[in-house]
Amino acid sequence: MNEIVIPDSIRCELAGKGGITAIMELLPDNQTIENIVSVARALSDPVRIRVLFALFMQPMCVCLLVAMTGYAYSKMSYHLSVLKESDLVCSRQKGNYLIYYPTDLGRKVVEEIEGW
Repeated sequence: MNEIVIPDSIRCELAGKGGITAIMELLPDNQTIENIVSVARALSDPVRIRVLFALFMQPMCVCLLVAMTGYAYSKMSYHLSVLKESDLVCSRQKGNYLIYYPTDLGRKVVEEIEGW
């Protein structure tokens, strides 16, 4: 196996942190990485970001989200399912309507993005 050549500019700092092995042990576990990837994919579409921000301001039914975005019900349902699978939004039944609202994670994501 080839020996790794570490640049002098980081060798001391890396050693102070316990080396590469110590850093690898501090990395998130595979499930956490999968959750992060899921959220990143959900946020990769501008419509889903708009929907998440709108729901942060006010829980809404699909009909309002369709009116707000101009998307068809079927497309909006798809976007909402992606947000739900990523644990960014959830819904509850109110009469004949499903009302969507952000989860705690969804709220944290919006609050973090608002700071950009």
